[in-house]
Amino acid sequence: MALDFIKTVLKKFTEDERMNKRGFFTTFFKTTPEDYTDGEYVEIDIERTGDYVAPALKDARTGSVVVDEDIFTEKRFKPPYSALSTPVPLIDLLQRQPGESDTAEVRGQWFGRLVNKLTKSLSKFHRMFKEQIELQCAQILQTGVVTLKDAAGNDVYTLDYKAKATHLVTNTNSWDAAGADPLGDLESICDAVNDDGKATPSIAIFGAEAWQNFITNSDVKDMVRRDGMNLGALNPGLLNKGGRYMGYIDVGSYRLELWVYNDSYKRMDGSTVYKFLDTKKVIITTALEDLDFRIVFAGVPTLGMKEPFASVIPSEVTYDGFMRAHNRVFEDATQDTYTAESKMRALAIPVSIDRFACLTAVHS
Repeated sequence: MALDFIKTVLKKFTEDERMNKRGFFTTFFKTTPEDYTDGEYVEIDIERTGDYVAPALKDARTGSVVVDEDIFTEKRFKPPYSALSTPVPLIDLLQRQPGESDTAEVRGQWFGRLVNKLTKSLSKFHRMFKEQIELQCAQILQTGVVTLKDAAGNDVYTLDYKAKATHLVTNTNSWDAAGADPLGDLESICDAVNDDGKATPSIAIFGAEAWQNFITNSDVKDMVRRDGMNLGALNPGLLNKGGRYMGYIDVGSYRLELWVYNDSYKRMDGSTVYKFLDTKKVIITTALEDLDFRIVFAGVPTLGMKEPFASVIPSEVTYDGFMRAHNRVFEDATQDTYTAESKMRALAIPVSIDRFACLTAVHS
């Protein structure tokens, strides 16, 4: 019975479909075993992929040419802290739960009820952490900057990866105005990615408003192809992750998969619904295999899980190589309360910083 109970608890984490399916933008990022650390900081090289040509020497005796370290820079980052908790007063465990009978035998199963409540809270925290990671990835691909808020809506963490201005552009003519040139705009921004990133752009992700104006443009609507839906050539990692594949188009010398992403989130400081992707923007990236985007995890200060919970609730949970959360349960004897707490320190890092770009396509 004890073993069955433990298996049931573990399934709440490992078989949670909402956790095992990473977000659309998170799919562009990866986490390797080396990206999990126990330190305060993480160190990683941000790559500028420009095609610098090695100069020749007039005379071998003059010595080597010094290369500015800014071309290849090792960066030291401090991932943000996140911690969520929910108290469970023991008095709540005496009340009938949904689907249960109100008998003394059921009311007496307080420990099982307690563990069930605690694991439900921890699973919810993990889903909230997942949404934060998706938000970080979305912010990077649109602005090159990660900005996280506290529960009151105040900015408490900002990290600017210094994406090039030529990769974060607003077109001259808005796509909903006369003179719009969406094909020319896409080709220009693809050129920037191709020239600076030294990899071929192949994916375009549209916000809803940008897509509507793109697909109704007279120069575009007859060029988008859906023959066979190009499924054989798709980046398979993007399928069933929340984005919708709309076809493909040839723009200049580039063939772009066309995706629309319209997922949303809420912040704890209100009920406003926000879009992960600004509806007026378009993101361009190279193929997934050409990207080096990481999600790294730093050490978390925690006292860990204590008995009797250590035997049934995992103190650390890793999901499909994209998230790690630390759990603990602690008591307040004066209040007859147990508290479920989960912590995470995750940071999305665009190592290949020049292999994406973002266009503000609608702005009139």
